Amino acid sequence: MLTTPSVQQREEQQYVAIRTTVAMNDIPKELPPLIPQVMDWLGKHNITPAGPLFFQYRHMDANNNLVAEVGFPVSKPAQADGKIIAGSFPGGKYATITYQGDYSRIRDAHRELDKWVKGQGLKEKVIQSPEGAEWGGRIESYVKGPESGPDATQWKTDILYLVG
Repeated sequence: MLTTPSVQQREEQQYVAIRTTVAMNDIPKELPPLIPQVMDWLGKHNITPAGPLFFQYRHMDANNNLVAEVGFPVSKPAQADGKIIAGSFPGGKYATITYQGDYSRIRDAHRELDKWVKGQGLKEKVIQSPEGAEWGGRIESYVKGPESGPDATQWKTDILYLVG
């Protein structure tokens, strides 16, 4: 199930995460094991998440692999160390849609949001980085997931794209 897409104004949000490169089809087996590593780091540094777990997709490399981040929002900038990086989602306008259901069909939600963004005449923001052009914000925020119970029909994921 999908909500009607909309545009929301959001403030800058600090976060901590682990960045990795992953083939799109390997996301379900490669990214979830990083979650406890981020949670352990937060616990060791006595930092409470300021929001739900997220996956952020930064860009696709020349081999069609995604550069992705697995992390949690935090209330203030953190000093990163080891595998953990600190960053922030830029403040600005985000096209958003909420997907409800198991993760096997989440790509369909991305396609729907892509189509809606184009239909509204919006453009995804791109940021230049040392790795080249990156999406300014392409985020899956796991509002309610497997930790809330086994009924996948109740899982909710907000999908957000930074737009201009």
